[in-house]
Amino acid sequence: MPSMKSTRSRAGGADRGGIRKRGPTRTDRDGDMEMDGPGRGKRTRGDTGRATGGGRAQTRDKTVDAIQQAISSSTKESQANIRQSKGAARASLEQFRVSGWKQSKAASNRDGGVESLVAFLERRLNAITKSGPRAKITKSRVEGDSLVVSVRPELAERMLRINGNQFAGIQIAIEPQTANGSLDQELAATTGTSAATADTKSKMTAILAKRYYPDTKLLDLSKLGTDPDLQAMGIFNSTSTESKFFPALMKVWEMGFTSSAQRREAVQSVSLGDNQLANISVVTTLSQTIPDLKNLDLSNNNFKDMHSLIGWRWKFRSLEFLDLNGNPFSADPGFKDTMLKWYPKLRFLNHVEVRTAEDIAAQKKTPIPVQAPYFQDESQIGENFVRAFFVGYDNDRNDLLNGVYDSGSTFSLNVNTQAPKAQHTETAGWDSYIKKSRNLLKISHLPARMSRTYVGADSIRELWNTLPPTRHPDMTAHPEEWLIECHPIPGLPDPSGQSESGVGGLLVMVHGKYEESVANKVEIRSFDRTFILGPGGGVGGIRVISDILCLRAYGGHEAWSPENQAIPQAAAPAAAPAAAQPPVPVAQPGVPDGYGAPGPGKTDVQVRQEQLIAQLSARSRMTLQFSEMALSSNNWNLETAWQNFEHLRAQGGVPADAFLPA
Repeated sequence: MPSMKSTRSRAGGADRGGIRKRGPTRTDRDGDMEMDGPGRGKRTRGDTGRATGGGRAQTRDKTVDAIQQAISSSTKESQANIRQSKGAARASLEQFRVSGWKQSKAASNRDGGVESLVAFLERRLNAITKSGPRAKITKSRVEGDSLVVSVRPELAERMLRINGNQFAGIQIAIEPQTANGSLDQELAATTGTSAATADTKSKMTAILAKRYYPDTKLLDLSKLGTDPDLQAMGIFNSTSTESKFFPALMKVWEMGFTSSAQRREAVQSVSLGDNQLANISVVTTLSQTIPDLKNLDLSNNNFKDMHSLIGWRWKFRSLEFLDLNGNPFSADPGFKDTMLKWYPKLRFLNHVEVRTAEDIAAQKKTPIPVQAPYFQDESQIGENFVRAFFVGYDNDRNDLLNGVYDSGSTFSLNVNTQAPKAQHTETAGWDSYIKKSRNLLKISHLPARMSRTYVGADSIRELWNTLPPTRHPDMTAHPEEWLIECHPIPGLPDPSGQSESGVGGLLVMVHGKYEESVANKVEIRSFDRTFILGPGGGVGGIRVISDILCLRAYGGHEAWSPENQAIPQAAAPAAAPAAAQPPVPVAQPGVPDGYGAPGPGKTDVQVRQEQLIAQLSARSRMTLQFSEMALSSNNWNLETAWQNFEHLRAQGGVPADAFLPA
């Protein structure tokens, strides 16, 4: 696959988003940006009396016919159908491909550097010849790593003279756009309905069918460059079609399934061997389409170092087998360690076992066990507040503000755009929040910090009315999606002024997710919300003193799911039901009074843990400390902990100081 090298694919249209920031522009039927104003029939500078909007039907027919010519085996018949459309505005423009700019300093701009590049090209065009009308880039669009620009024919020679110029610290290359652009557009629009698009999809579907083995759940995408069907389609005739090919192939693959679950279960193994890949930029969408991959073959490519694969760092979280034989990276001293860090379930690397199943199971044990939520309430004030608050926030924010916020209440929000997101999810945009965000790591100017703290119910109401509608999960139906803690705190200001030492209140911390609706699209976000509640004149005699909302990309709720917490597993098959557990022995040696019994400040989880520790201590004659260590390392399963204890004792692996005195 000699030409399938390092051209980047445009995933999700991010590059196009940067172009849109140039102002009130519109796109033509080719997906190009019109730079000369919004009028449909406005004339383009340099046209010979023809309107941009004129002859569009003929232009579309010409494009479709040209595509059919490019990908059909019956080229003569296709050529007979191509019509020379008179008055087509596109015929009066010359197209050029600009590459290299994505490695420039300007690429770090919010729009990826598109605006700066277009402005640079226009300045250079006008600097070459200062007489005559002002030179202008009429249209532009991003294709992979290239920017395709359109200029009037008389500017074509000037464009070529800019080739090799320095832009933002990098040398750019400029070359005429090839005739393969028709296939470009069809690959970029594989969900379209035109005859040519349908033909392209049909051919790709046939190629995938030849390369998919349902019995072994293998998708063989090796040696794509020598595939005669792809060569006949002209896929590798230009870097532009290369960059669009693989994302289009993945899109066609996705369309063959009725649900995402069915698609994800269809493939366990993928081979991308023998493709002469220098990096994964052209195939990076594989991690989005088949995220649960278990076996990946990347052998006999040209990956030189970890940066060649950086786009798949921490992707494929279920990957067990990885083959990178035949790549220079395999000889790197840090190769093995890097791959082990990136893929937590990886067992075989280059056909060598690098982890056992036991090693992977042991990774789930954390040096600092995750503790169960701490919820110490006062007369169910915290519980009632949390249950009512999120229902009110979703349905009637104004009523909520009138109920528990007053003139002294404060609210602020901050956006954490760098937080890791859950697999298989897209990161929602932050446009509705970013201008109100009080992220102290980003905003250091004191007036800006102060202006983003909203004090008083009226000020908070004004802000809340600008935020999108939300829908939080039902706490009763989906308690696993919430983590809620409540701590009593003393010394809060007394609103009545009667207590100089202050009054008691509650610190309530809530972690979870919600859905929001923006432009008929539902997005999912994770949030952390911290309340300080104190006595006041609101509903139930309380008021919200402080409300801090932190937003981040959806990260799931696995951090507090039962299998990751050091708490008893009620569903464990070997554990006896709570009612059948023997009571804690009275005056058991080494067990203090009240151990394993409910008491002030004890949570139910803590009581159950103490009971299990005491039971294991009674059976094994180990101290409470060693009994707790045995249970916590076995996920608080009493029978499993006992069996492991018996095994270690038989081998002499239990130290003498682990036992109670005789």
